[in-house]
Amino acid sequence: MYSACLFCGGHLGRNEIVESLPIGQRLAFDPARGRLWVICRWCDRWNLVPIEERWETVEACEALFRGTRLRYSTANIGLGYVPGGLALVRIGPALRPEIAAWRYGGYLNRWLPAARSEPIRRLAGEATRWVDRGLWRVAAGLKIRRDYDLGMWLRIRARPDRVVAVVDGGDGPLLVRARHLESTELVRPAPGEGWRLRLTHDRGAAFLAGDAGLTAAGRLLSRINRGVIPEAAIRYAVMKLDDAANPEGYFARVAAIAMRHWWGRVKEAPSELPPEPAATDGERLALHLTKRSFWGRGGFGSEPSTPIPRLPLVDRLALEMAANEDTERRAIEGELAILARAWREAEHLAAISDHLLYTVLDPGPATVGRRLVPN
Repeated sequence: MYSACLFCGGHLGRNEIVESLPIGQRLAFDPARGRLWVICRWCDRWNLVPIEERWETVEACEALFRGTRLRYSTANIGLGYVPGGLALVRIGPALRPEIAAWRYGGYLNRWLPAARSEPIRRLAGEATRWVDRGLWRVAAGLKIRRDYDLGMWLRIRARPDRVVAVVDGGDGPLLVRARHLESTELVRPAPGEGWRLRLTHDRGAAFLAGDAGLTAAGRLLSRINRGVIPEAAIRYAVMKLDDAANPEGYFARVAAIAMRHWWGRVKEAPSELPPEPAATDGERLALHLTKRSFWGRGGFGSEPSTPIPRLPLVDRLALEMAANEDTERRAIEGELAILARAWREAEHLAAISDHLLYTVLDPGPATVGRRLVPN
């Protein structure tokens, strides 16, 4: 297999994932037609792989694509990410069931460790936990309240006046500093109400909902969730997202009981729930996760609001992913539209190339024009 792009001459790069084809960092494959391309990282053109090098690689790519959680497919093209830096473009009908974690690929990649850095990250995580445990023992002796881990405490208290986000509050920009994070709260939802965030800033406090609230939450949570994140926590957060998106799941039924009783705040609450306000998929997902978070901290008697630094790590990760859901969806669907146009051009050239090759190899009258796999 050639290692330079046939169109621009740029180096195609390498990967350590696919043993039969270590060339390229973005591979496109069509399992039905037996086509395989390496997409150039410089000019985005599709380089057709010779037939003799395709079959084992196509099978390997199909197995990797089916095995990754970071994937999303439209009607005839899909995009998946494999830990280690390999992107796969799959041509063909979408796989079912489609896994929801495609939406969070960019954020998961921020935490998923590369193979060569895993020992370093594991050592750093162990060291952080030991230091955190020792210092909090000292803090307990001094009767300092422990609301969250040491890393969180340092991120908030080390430079309390630094600006961590600038949020559109409707009547002008709102400056949010590190010290404001401790009093920025997730508001417990009431029946018929949407997702809300109480945001503290330089001018006081404001309640944000809808796209504005989700945008603010995504920015703040990305600041709070920095550091060494265990992969198990990431996987658990993805499981929570999948569960929250399932309207027939166990948690959805339990949350509905709490909502019908107005979280135990109304003695004779109406038996029928008011309809949820119209919302985007991202807002709806964040609302369901918020219900789950409050239910997990006391059910009917849970507090009316909770500062976001005090949320469990898994809940914070899941909410950050949900807050960025709509943005991720638009971005990846736009990228897939571009890939679909490039595939149509590459497929036309590949069909001509394969047709000519088999005509030359087997020019008999019974096999002229025969293709290896029917289109």
